[in-house]
Amino acid sequence: MQLRYLKDLAVTLIVIIFLVLGVRLYTNYFKMKSVPDQSVHSKESVSDSLLTKIKAIENSIQDRKEFVFTITRDPLRQGNIIKDKLDLEREFLDSVRNTFRLSSTSILENGQKYATIEYRDQNYYATVGETVEGRRIVDIGHNWIKYYYGGNTVTAYLAPRPPMPDFDKLNVKTDTSGNW
Repeated sequence: MQLRYLKDLAVTLIVIIFLVLGVRLYTNYFKMKSVPDQSVHSKESVSDSLLTKIKAIENSIQDRKEFVFTITRDPLRQGNIIKDKLDLEREFLDSVRNTFRLSSTSILENGQKYATIEYRDQNYYATVGETVEGRRIVDIGHNWIKYYYGGNTVTAYLAPRPPMPDFDKLNVKTDTSGNW
């Protein structure tokens, strides 16, 4: 007989649990119905158009972070009307670099003549008849060379590399055409 009471107790507990769960479900349903369709914070939310603009700005920022500049000159320094010390130094170094300059000559006892020529950061050793950067060496003297270039014969004399001028003392202003 005790088994029968145990069975009745189990069925009663199951029914009580179902009743408790039913009441709980019923109260939750009514609580859910009391929640309004629009939130009280809907006026503070972000509209779709504003959200689209924010995403566009974020994409633009990301694109700018990944952009690689391919220009070699500083864009803020292009087209200077008044040249500063940095511009003048750069122009001077470019003019020295692009000068076809005789740096030494030598004439051996057997009459063989050699010249050392500096041009575009390179030293060339040449003898009479050789061509250096499109210039054919015609003759070499103790402190000069004659070379043929562009239909003319030019004489270049031995000269040291010119020193850089002190552009602070000069206080020179130029226009874009390069006139001093």
